[in-house]
Amino acid sequence: MGYYSDVALCLSKAGAEKLAAAIEARIVNTSDDFASNAIKALIGGEPVRKDEDTGTVAFCWSGVKWYSDFEGVAFVENFMADLDDEDYYFIRIGEDYDDIEVIGGFWDNPLGIQVMREITCC
Repeated sequence: MGYYSDVALCLSKAGAEKLAAAIEARIVNTSDDFASNAIKALIGGEPVRKDEDTGTVAFCWSGVKWYSDFEGVAFVENFMADLDDEDYYFIRIGEDYDDIEVIGGFWDNPLGIQVMREITCC
């Protein structure tokens, strides 16, 4: 079992470049294959979306256990802590209705990554 979340991380071009460098540095500077594989599995692949004009990228995960003590999650959280606010926008929506976490200042991103709440009347 566990607690599951939907998560999105949107990065500016500068943020994406810093991510690539951080992943490379982490993998080169560690002998912990488990940690390296966990990081690569979570965020080492191609982004889900990319804006070719601006270099903005987005990574999205659905139904993931977003626990800070997981190697990949800890890497992402530490990486975000070192970024300038304007270079990233992070959203995590947990199973509980009021469990929404939004961090970063890249809210006006060209990919339209955002939290939306609406009422639809039939």
